Amino acid sequence: MLRYLEAGSGTPVVLVHGNFACKEWWRELLQDPPKGARLLAPDLPGFGESPALEGFTPSIPAYAEALRAFLQEQGAERGVLVGHSLGGAVAMEAATEKTLGLLLLNSAPPTGLATPEAYYPILESYRENREALAQALAAMAPTRRPPWFPELVACGQRMHPAHFQGNARALAAWRLAKPFVGPVLVVHGALDPLIPQEMAAATAAFFPRGRLRVLEGVGHSLNLENPGLLKEILEGFLKEVAG
Repeated sequence: MLRYLEAGSGTPVVLVHGNFACKEWWRELLQDPPKGARLLAPDLPGFGESPALEGFTPSIPAYAEALRAFLQEQGAERGVLVGHSLGGAVAMEAATEKTLGLLLLNSAPPTGLATPEAYYPILESYRENREALAQALAAMAPTRRPPWFPELVACGQRMHPAHFQGNARALAAWRLAKPFVGPVLVVHGALDPLIPQEMAAATAAFFPRGRLRVLEGVGHSLNLENPGLLKEILEGFLKEVAG
């Protein structure tokens, strides 16, 4: 059972967080939900308040399986999946014929995302080095961080121990087998230091109904940097897929 936050009413919109993150990354959007949207923000297994089962090995298919079970429990299978960063890969993998659309925010691409081997000890060090993790997460939201940003850092450090290196390895190993055929909007912050615009464009091109929107003056984390703009984008996408 995944722990989650909920706000609003209407079409289900499931908000899938990224690596070193949790449901609280969507707090401001949940405080001011788009009209006509029932927002659901779960913690994936081993993140935030959702435990990982004994022996859990991080993988995109495993996260997607947990997300699909959550959608079924919530009666939210016919809805929109919003995925940020690693959460974009999970949303792509979890999408079914019932999914109304995908909104991918600075997402990992459907061809996987490799992390250089030299970086893995750094990822592991974030378990103990809170200041280093804070600096890394701050780089993912270069234009604005909310007042509760220290809570987000603490949430990142509370991940399951297997996640610190395992999530990067999961993204490196993953490939999306079959593209979702419904509407896909790829939103890319031009200041993103992790996902280049060319990669975002390739992600949009991967899907038959994919398109790219580039945002100037935004980095990797629109949900933290400009939640008002995210609300506006989501409202427009909902009209497209549910109208």
